[in-house]
Parts: sequence; structure tokens; C-alpha cells
Amino acid sequence: MTNPESPVPQPRNAFRSDYLDLLHRQDEAFFSAEGESAGPWALRPEDNGHALYRVWEGREHGDRPEAVFRHRDVALLFLAVWPAVGRDPVFRAGEHAAEGYEVLGGAAVAGHLRSFSDELLQAAHVAAAIVRSPRALAALIEAAGPVVQEKVGQILGRSAAGGSG
Repeated sequence: MTNPESPVPQPRNAFRSDYLDLLHRQDEAFFSAEGESAGPWALRPEDNGHALYRVWEGREHGDRPEAVFRHRDVALLFLAVWPAVGRDPVFRAGEHAAEGYEVLGGAAVAGHLRSFSDELLQAAHVAAAIVRSPRALAALIEAAGPVVQEKVGQILGRSAAGGSG
């Protein structure tokens, strides 16, 4: 029987150190960049601000946060967009056509831009990542603050009721 007063030390990793050493000498797998940024992420208050960790990480385990922010709203913005980093772009530039520059979503033409903008395609990629993640979308709305949240509620309520929004 174990003594409840003597906690068993938790290992930092389930793999042996010699195996981890071998892994660190290998080339990264093709999809590892996405796995590095995918999360899921958690925001935790700390003495120096709001820390961003993967949900299984924490200072209590000896982990370092991926980021620390002084203000919670800024931390929520990074929590919302972090999963978009390292993922394949949702939108790509296609050919220049009579309607403008093609915006490709997968293999299909999703629309056209009158003027080409790589920054706009990247911003749309981040927005698409946010709307596909309920946690990311909630973090973004929370970061906006109570006044904007109320306005969003009004817009969504009117839109759902068939009014203009």
C-alpha cells in the first residue's frame, strides 16, 4: 500500500532518455511543424502574466510556456491564432483571370481578388483556422471585451432572425 503523504514523482516524459536522445538526432517528420503548433492550448495565470501552454504542460511539470503576455486579452489573441501557424494554407493564389486573381480553396476557385495580396490570403487562412475551432473563436470573442461581445450578440441575434447584420 502506498503512503498518501508521499507523492510519487512524475516523469517529465514516458520515453527513456536514451530513446529521446536518438529522436533529437533525427530529421523532423514531414508534418511535425503542424504538430508543434496545433495544441490544444491553455492559458494559465502566472506571477508575470498569462502563460500559453499545451493543455498537458505546466510550470508544475517543469515546462516553459510557449509565450507569456502581460494582458489577458493579448494572450487570448495568440491562443486563438496559434493553431493556424505551421498548417498548410487554406487559401492560395491562382492564375490571373479576367475577374481578377483567383483565390483557390483546395483545388477549387473560391473567388477572385481585383489586386493580388499575399497578406490578405494569409489573414484569411488565420480567420479560417479560427472559425474551425470553437475554442479559438471563443478566445477571440472574449479578447474583444464586454462591449464588443454585446454588439456581436446583437448582430448574431438579428442575423439569425433574418434581419440585416
